[in-house]
Order: sequence, then C-alpha cells, then structure tokens
Amino acid sequence: MDNHVWSAMLEAYYKLKTKPKTIAELKQALQVIWSDLPQGPIDKAVKNFSKRLKACVGAGGGHFEHLQ
Repeated sequence: MDNHVWSAMLEAYYKLKTKPKTIAELKQALQVIWSDLPQGPIDKAVKNFSKRLKACVGAGGGHFEHLQ
C-alpha cells in the first residue's frame, strides 16, 4: 500500500477511542477508516502507483529508482 494512504489510515487508527481486540473488530475498524479516508491521499497513491508501474515496465521488471 502506498505510504500516503497507509499514513492516513494509521493516523486514524491511533485516534480510535477503543482499539480492536479481535481480527473481526480490526477488519471492521479498517473498513470504517477506509470509508472515511479523504480522497486526496487515495488520488496521490493512484498517481504515484501508475508512475512506478511505468518505471518498472521501462526497466524490464528490473531495478529502478524510487519515484516520488
């Protein structure tokens, strides 16, 4: 997952008043966090992912420099 999205989700997780105690509760909490996530980090992640895919294809699937 892109760092922008992960950071936004993690920040929201830390703000939860009651932390999940089971896998089911964690899944539910993450679904709520995802649905409340601002569109900006998601748009940025999609844009950056597209750039990384093109760089990977350009490198023939080999190593390429990290793109920002």
